[in-house]
Amino acid sequence: MFALPPKPPLSDQHITERLKLAASGCQSLALALFGAGVISPLFAALNTPWYYRLAAFFAASISERAALELLRYLPNAKPSMKEQINE
Repeated sequence: MFALPPKPPLSDQHITERLKLAASGCQSLALALFGAGVISPLFAALNTPWYYRLAAFFAASISERAALELLRYLPNAKPSMKEQINE
């Protein structure tokens, strides 16, 4: 069988991209929950109980908050040459 090559060490760019991917997934989940649980019952003739809509709203809020928390862990970008010259 073929062996997979060893993984390279994680760089700041790898960590940044993974965090952005996780935050994007959380935001997509939040939008799906909000759309399916809160907005769609307003347009369709669905008899969704209010507590299901409230649960969807809170789950979407938690997911959106998780996305914002993940983005806080992005490493700081190194200053560009132009910014270094201006200092």
